[in-house]
Amino acid sequence: MNVEFPFSLYYLGVFISTVFLSRFIFRKYIQFAKTYNLVKATNSRAAHKGIVFTGGGVVYAAVVMVAALILDNVDFVEFSNFSPIIATAILVSILGFYDDFIEISAFNKYIVLTFLILMLLYANSTLPIIQNLNGFLGIYEIGYIPGLIFTCFVYLSIMNAINLTDGIDGYLAIFSIFFFTSLLYNFDINKFYTLNTVSAIIIGCSAMFMKYNFSKGKKLFVGDAGSLFIGFWIATYLITYITSAQDSILVDVYSIQLENIPVIAISMISLPVLDTLRVMLVRILSKKSPFIADRNHLHHILLDSGMTHLRTSLFLTVINWFNCIAIFLIEQNFNSKELTIIYILMSLFWFFFFEYINRKNLIPSKG
Repeated sequence: MNVEFPFSLYYLGVFISTVFLSRFIFRKYIQFAKTYNLVKATNSRAAHKGIVFTGGGVVYAAVVMVAALILDNVDFVEFSNFSPIIATAILVSILGFYDDFIEISAFNKYIVLTFLILMLLYANSTLPIIQNLNGFLGIYEIGYIPGLIFTCFVYLSIMNAINLTDGIDGYLAIFSIFFFTSLLYNFDINKFYTLNTVSAIIIGCSAMFMKYNFSKGKKLFVGDAGSLFIGFWIATYLITYITSAQDSILVDVYSIQLENIPVIAISMISLPVLDTLRVMLVRILSKKSPFIADRNHLHHILLDSGMTHLRTSLFLTVINWFNCIAIFLIEQNFNSKELTIIYILMSLFWFFFFEYINRKNLIPSKG
């Protein structure tokens, strides 16, 4: 491939094409949802009132599938090699769509997800398994079977964390736009053109989705069909970021220490991870199942404090990328053990920050 090829224009073209295609499919999906009453169930936990359609995440899967068919002939895009990954992502979206309307227990859902991911990792050579942590916390080679189990655990953990962001207007879409945009340069200089093509597609779908997510007359949620789908791709990107570190040009450009790559990777999703650990801790301390749904997430705390959905979504996303940028800027001065401690301290700061707001919300207002 000619190094002078205008990849930025190519990604822009994919983004614009995705916006128009996803707009068409979203509109058709809403008509379909109206016809078959595909509405989001409301309860005491819900942050919305009135009719809200859900399951819109299948639109993301449909657009990626169309792009894979159309762009496979482009010589620098290797969708044929990525077909197992794309097929698994679509199956994950279908499972989420089913769960949006016929509730599956968390145990059964994650059994199915574990099976899908293990089959993908075992059979697909395009997606490497994490077998070397490059000295993170003193760990190097971990072997094939431990690496397979660990990579599957990373997938499930990230997908669960991202799944929890689909509770208010805009959060998942805004977070996705920031995340996939942040990795465009990294993957471009490492010639991961197929992954960047998927990035442009998800960014375009998310930009169009916000129109319907914030709509009052045609409000749409992506549901588990979308949050699990996006979580799957975020996990794929972070695992690729870790496993490609040894050969990454970005590591040389910014003099990143290889042992710090896992900390940088997790800092990219620091707020969803913090939210997941926090709600599970609160549930366990309350002697409840850590997987039972409730209204105790970070976005609920901010909504209860009087912030709008948009401001809450932007605030949480900005905090997430503040953490990531801070870790990225200081990592050269610390080894992985020290950087991990700093990351934990930053997370604890935000933990107590949100606990402070939550306690203020519980104090009855006077007058």
